[in-house]
Formats: sequence, C-alpha cells, structure tokens
Amino acid sequence: MDVTRKETNDVRQEFTRIHQCRSETDDLKPVVERMVEEIAMHSSCIVFITDPAYRGLIDMHTIFEISSFLSKYDIAIRDNDDFSRPRKLMVTTLEQTKAAGCDAYVILIANGLLTSRFLQYSEGERLINTRGYFLLLYDNRLFRPELHYIWNRIINVVFIRRYNMYKHRSGERVINERIDLNTVQYPSRTRDITTTKYIDTWYDGKLRYGNAHYVSKTKDLHGNGLRVAVFEHIPAVTKASRDHYQQSTAANPKALGIEFELIRVIAKTMNFKANYYKPDNIEEERWGKAGDNDSYTGLLGEAIAGNADFILGDLHYTMHHLNYVDLSASYNTECLTFLTPESLTDNSWELLILPFRLNTWIAVLCTLLLGSGLSYVLALFYQRYIVPNLSEANACYSMKGVYLFTEFQNSVLYTYSMLLQVSLPRLPNAWAMRIFIGWWWIYSILASVTYRASMTATLSRPAIKVTIDTLAQLTRSKLAVGGWSEEGKEFFLTSSDQFSQEIGSKFELTENEDGAVDRVANGTFAYYENAYVLRHARAKRIFEGGNNGRNKSKKDTGSTVKYNLHIMDECVVQMPIALGLEKNSPLKPHVDLWVRRMTEIGLVRKWLSDVMEWSKISESLQNTKPETALVDLRKLHGAFVALAIGYFLGLAALLGEILYWKYVILRDPNYDKYHLDTFYKNNKFKS
Repeated sequence: MDVTRKETNDVRQEFTRIHQCRSETDDLKPVVERMVEEIAMHSSCIVFITDPAYRGLIDMHTIFEISSFLSKYDIAIRDNDDFSRPRKLMVTTLEQTKAAGCDAYVILIANGLLTSRFLQYSEGERLINTRGYFLLLYDNRLFRPELHYIWNRIINVVFIRRYNMYKHRSGERVINERIDLNTVQYPSRTRDITTTKYIDTWYDGKLRYGNAHYVSKTKDLHGNGLRVAVFEHIPAVTKASRDHYQQSTAANPKALGIEFELIRVIAKTMNFKANYYKPDNIEEERWGKAGDNDSYTGLLGEAIAGNADFILGDLHYTMHHLNYVDLSASYNTECLTFLTPESLTDNSWELLILPFRLNTWIAVLCTLLLGSGLSYVLALFYQRYIVPNLSEANACYSMKGVYLFTEFQNSVLYTYSMLLQVSLPRLPNAWAMRIFIGWWWIYSILASVTYRASMTATLSRPAIKVTIDTLAQLTRSKLAVGGWSEEGKEFFLTSSDQFSQEIGSKFELTENEDGAVDRVANGTFAYYENAYVLRHARAKRIFEGGNNGRNKSKKDTGSTVKYNLHIMDECVVQMPIALGLEKNSPLKPHVDLWVRRMTEIGLVRKWLSDVMEWSKISESLQNTKPETALVDLRKLHGAFVALAIGYFLGLAALLGEILYWKYVILRDPNYDKYHLDTFYKNNKFKS
C-alpha cells in the first residue's frame, strides 16, 4: 500500500516538473527566437545544445525562415552525461562544428551544474569557439569562483534570466514574471568574482530597448587594468624596461624591447592600463616547466593559472606553447643557432714554406734539380771534351772555377746557394758556364724577391680563423652542446636529420647563460639560442675586453681565454615569435590586428634595430680597429723550427759519420791509419 502511494507521488512530481518546464518553455520561446535571429545576423552557423526539457523549444521552420543559408547543428545533452568520459557522438559533433567554422552557440540546459561542466570540458579541449556568440539560461551556479576563468574567455554571451517580481497593490501581493537579458562584465574588476550586467528586458512580447546585444567588449576596455607578466629576453624585453614599469619613468632613451613596445601601443589603442610584473623566480623558470598535479611554472604557469592576460618573453610559435596559451600573429622570425668557439690557426712553425703553395714549391725544387743537373753536365762535358783539346796553359785557365760543379752534390749545393743569392767562391772561366750561371742568377733574383714579398705579407697577415658554421661541423667537433629550453632539446631529438639527432642526444640543459658563454670562450661548449641573444653575448664580451676591443676576456685568475666567440652561420630553424595571451583570450582578434599593422608599417623592424644597436656598435668598434703588422716572437717560430731541424739533421749526420767510421772504416782489413791516402785511393774515397 505504501509502495503504491510513493509511486503515485513520484508520478505527480514528475508530471508537475514537466508541466512547469513546458510552461517556462512557452514563455521563453519567443525570447530565444528573437535572440537566435540576432545571432544569425552575425553568424552563418549555429550550434544548438539542449537537454530533454528544452529540446522542443527550437522551431526549425522559424530558424530557416531567418536565413536559408544558416547551418545548424544539434547536440543533445543527457542529465547523466559524464564529461570526464564524454560520449563519442557528442565529441564527433563538436569536432565537426569546429571544422565547419561555427561561432554561435545556443545552450539551453535546465541544470546549471551540467551547463558548467559542459563549458569546462569543451573550452578546455578547444572544441568551441570561445570568441563566438553564446546564448544561455541564467543560473547562479554558473558564476561560482572556480568558473570565473570561463567568463574571462567567453564574453560575447547573453543570459536569459527569468524570475518573479512581487508587488503589493491594495494590500495584496501580486506576482509579476519578468525576463531580463544579462551579460558578463569584461574586463573583470576582480580575479575570482564574476559580475553580470543588465542589458535589456523582454516586455509585452518584445525587447524593451531592442539594441544590439552582442557588442564588442575588447575594442575599448575603458581604462581597465590588464596584468602583463614579463620575462626579460632579447629582443622581446630588455632590462631597460624595468625603469619604465618599476620606477614609472616615462621617457627612457634606451631600447625597451619589441614586445614591450608592442604592448605599449596596443594598450593605448585598446584603452587599457598594462600592469607589468615579474613572476617569482622567473630568471630560473623562464618559460616554465611542468610540475606536480598538472601545475606549471614560469610564464606559462602564470597564463594557465589565470594570473596574467599577456605574457612577454620571446615565445616561440610552437604546438607545445599553443597547448597552454594563445599566441598572437607572428611579428618576427628568429634564427635559432649556436654560439661556438672561434679558434685561430697557429701555423707560425710553417713560416718558411707558407709564402709558396705546394705546386710552386714543386716547381722550384724541380727547377733546382734541373739547374744543378745542367751545371753538372756542362762541367763534365767541358772537363772531358773541351779541356783535353786545349793547350796546357789554356786548359789550366779554363778549368778554374769549373771544378765547383764537377761533382753532383757540389753542383746542387752551389746552385742552391745562388738561389739564396749567396755568391760563388769563384766564377768559372768557361764562358758556357758563365752564361748559364748568369741566366740562373736572373731566375734566382725573381724567385727570391717573390719569396721575400710573400714572406712579408705572411708575417703581416692576421691569423686564419677556424669557425664552425654547419650542424655537420658541430657534430664532428665533439664539443658539448646545450641551452636552457627543454623544447629545444626535444626539437633535436625528434628531428629526422641525423646530425640533429646526434646533437639532441648530447644536448645539456643549462640555466646559467653567463656560465655557458664562459664555457664557449674556453672552447668546450656550443650554446643554443636565438641569434640576437648570441650577438648581445658576443658584444658584451667585446665590451668587457677593455679598450683593446678584442673579442676575448680574462678571468679573475688572470688566465687568458683561448677562443673568440662565433655565431654559426647555418640556422637550425627560422622560428616565428609571437606575444603570449591567456588561453582562449577574447583579446586575440584585436591584438592580431594591431600586431600586423605595426609589422607592416615597419615599427617592429625599427624597435629591433634599437635593441641591437648597442651590439652593432660594439662589433663595429672591433671590426674598424686597424690591423697592426707587428712581427712578434710567435710569428718567428718558423725560424726556430728551421734552426732546430738543421741542428737535428747536422747531429744525425755527425752521428752517422761516427757510426760509419767506427763500424765500417775501422773494421776494414785494408785500413791503416799511417797510410790513409793509400786506403782512400784504393777504396775510391776522397778526403
């Protein structure tokens, strides 16, 4: 009996709820149709998201009467939908609406908690266009503090609020039903409370004011403050910007950075106040790292937590960043490359052979052998065929000086001495030999003058620089490589290029930029960053070098750094750079517009030039310093090397003669120290 009564009461309550919903539906239907008509004026694709209670509220014939070109999607929400595990059909439909470019959403769900869960899921997965047009039923549960971020991203929204007003007439209490249209206040004046604003009333079958209800809230922000998180990174933000926002110095002649200047212009045109701040520990965290419980640090952490509307920090336009924040239109591209050590080739020990190339030396040696051979042949020919036919007096006169070339080793020695412009002990009297020697002197003068001129140029020429300009050269160099960005390391590891993968496998994460540059200057490291940061680091080294302007530095211990700093010519990647905004930020369309305009008119290029001016000046001071052609002791190493080689060969020859005398001559049975002339004559040795 009790069970039957309970079932009867449940049926009555359900019937009452359905009847009440139908009654409310009938009252809301003209309001919804009027608002859908207004939305259709802005959009060509509308998504209707309804629950069973309000599913019959939408009249398809009325919608198609508004516009025959209007696309429509229906998504049915169930009371027991779990958005932690959403239904596949719902997800597929949302993906289709996103692909179709739908930007209008009519969400009619009686349960405010269900509505909030749907918005949290679809916004977090980026399945809806948060910058589109939204129509919802008003519910206090939609404005809980944990949902504040939703209404900081979805601002083109109208809430249909239905409530009762009580009036007292003649002592009687009269209930008057009222339907208002509300929207959210943007920008919000607090960080956790959502404020709604009345915009219109449905009265007597029409809207009281009838004005446009979807007006732009981002074009003019009426001087409200927006928080801007700053990470100082060249060329986006410089250290000079601190004076501007920390000390309120309006006029600063120093460059503030491209992104800082962009925000200043955007703040002026969109009429908001930029409240700059540096997040805690930003110098170490930089862009940020993933922490525990899905938390994030650094710049990205500020945007994810909703603490910042803008983030400035030279953000790369990558999918990794787009997963957490919105990025504006790209205003610049940066060359990401390596800062490498630049060594100087110390080839002073080759000084004696540097004036001529290899083929020239081969020609000189061949000419020397040819000249020595011809001198030897002429001397033998004269000795054997000319002198015997002369008288004894003429023969004795003609042979004077010819004996210098009658042995081949002597011929080579004297021909070589003439090449070095050393005069002969005696000039041969034979005219054939004199004519040949005369022309050999002419050749010797030309060769020696050329050698000396080239030697002078070699001594005054700066040392040749050995640089690393490609990834292949960097891989073969065996230098340690690294940078501060985890995304940079991941880029190399996931690359299809073999050299990039090798670099990624040994890529070190380093947070100390100055320490990394010191390692580069010591010739043990290659630092990965954008080319502007690397140029600034190199210019800083030049500036710290003192008045000599040389690209070197000295440590406190007095030890001189061995290597100059060189920026690798090959760019690993040309990376687009953009401003960072909060995820699904409603500011993005207007920010993109102004970023493009300032890029097109050349302001970005001008600001970039201002940021890099100091680096250019420091580099130009080094490049314009005249080279001094001084010959120091290091450049004379070649002379000492030649002297050392000569001493070594002389000692080796002396040792060889001693060994030959001891083990060959003394052991010869014909050797007689009292009759050496007979011994050498018999063995055809000449003293």
